[in-house]
Amino acid sequence: MHNWLTYILIFFPLFSFAQSKLITGSVVVDEGNEYFSTVSGARVENLKSESKTYTSSSGYYSIQANVGDTILFEADFLIPRKIVINQNIYNKGFLQAHLDIETIELSGATIGKGPLQPKYHRDNKTDLYDKMGLDQRLRDLEPKRDIAKFKPLDVLNPVRLIGHMNGFYREQRRVRNYETKFSLIQEVKHYYPTEFYTKELEIPEYKIEEFLYYVNARYPLQEKVLSRQFGTIMVDLETYAKDYLKELNQNKNQ
Repeated sequence: MHNWLTYILIFFPLFSFAQSKLITGSVVVDEGNEYFSTVSGARVENLKSESKTYTSSSGYYSIQANVGDTILFEADFLIPRKIVINQNIYNKGFLQAHLDIETIELSGATIGKGPLQPKYHRDNKTDLYDKMGLDQRLRDLEPKRDIAKFKPLDVLNPVRLIGHMNGFYREQRRVRNYETKFSLIQEVKHYYPTEFYTKELEIPEYKIEEFLYYVNARYPLQEKVLSRQFGTIMVDLETYAKDYLKELNQNKNQ
């Protein structure tokens, strides 16, 4: 009897662990107008196992979970969300969490040449903004979820009204769209080895990013990346590489 208890104590934890599965996914913010931006550095926790992780610079994460486990998603200035792993999510092995932007009351904010207060710097994007020729102060305010559309009630909020009038929110959307696309291209670029592009696809190394932007304009790249279909992407890149190189050679001959 003692031996049976010993075996049970040894193998039961192993059996429980075997039931867990690595769930991958992303954390995004719904900005409206069918635009989503990924969230880097978001905290992801399995409340049952107490295991924790953080989203990557591209907004992706991986965490062990069982059916019935509750996953908590948290990030600065975003409303936390809990999602229970059901059988469907478990079978797919993929979970995308949509978070809402927390409403932040700004006091003493000046839009234009003056400083923007308070300043919410999440990471260092100085080089990226310089390349785009954008004012660094565009980073200092977070847009609300309904920021893409002007509403009559916005006239009661001087900060939002001025933002609509001087194009501040339009620039915010431009910045976020650029950052999302830039992050997407970088993830695909670094997912495969450089030799895949230069030898298999015969793309010059200095043209890799240009090629991926070319593909993104003609192919649902973001959708495939979010669902982690990198095998499919790899096959499709080979097809687009032929078209890209053909157009590239035609331009050289003109």
